[in-house]
Amino acid sequence: MKATLLLISAALSILSLPSPAFASQAAMGWFKSQGYVGPEGTRIIACHGYGCSRRQVITVDGALLNRARAILSAGRASAESERKALGQVVSTYTAYLAASIGGKRDVPGSPADMSGVHGQMDCLDETANTTSLLLVLQAQGLLAHHKVERPESRGFFLDGRYPHFSAVIIDESGREWAVDPWRRAPGQRPEILPLVQWRQDS
Repeated sequence: MKATLLLISAALSILSLPSPAFASQAAMGWFKSQGYVGPEGTRIIACHGYGCSRRQVITVDGALLNRARAILSAGRASAESERKALGQVVSTYTAYLAASIGGKRDVPGSPADMSGVHGQMDCLDETANTTSLLLVLQAQGLLAHHKVERPESRGFFLDGRYPHFSAVIIDESGREWAVDPWRRAPGQRPEILPLVQWRQDS
């Protein structure tokens, strides 16, 4: 009886998540609101130069997808293990993006003097690129415990904080997580932390 109740509870948790189509619609709506282009199939319009002022078509190729599939397959045991696997996939992806886009290696934290420079990414670029990857992974059926949500922001000058954006996922319990590589160099693991905590950071 107890086992049956646990199974029912788990099923209800999964059903309470937004469907992939709905989550994709919300995330794709963010791209439209920013004037950016969301992913189509495995085709991504990668943003760089700050504020997506520069754009480059990138394909999430078979080799990258196969590596992501292997990493995420090994992390299917739980939502926590899937987030750890996602960190590895995103780090691989940011290195891939940097190599594909070229130019000076992206400097973490978007220094003001790098604005407009080819290959440099601010938080909007990072958010668009990370959300694009997450949507591709979701469309490929590689996310077992999470769905992609609309990106979130924090800070608005009046609270003493510079505005900052991040990609967002939601787990089976309804808990939201920021997936934020902005403070990391290409190839390094992104910050993946509860969205509530991320919102409080400066």
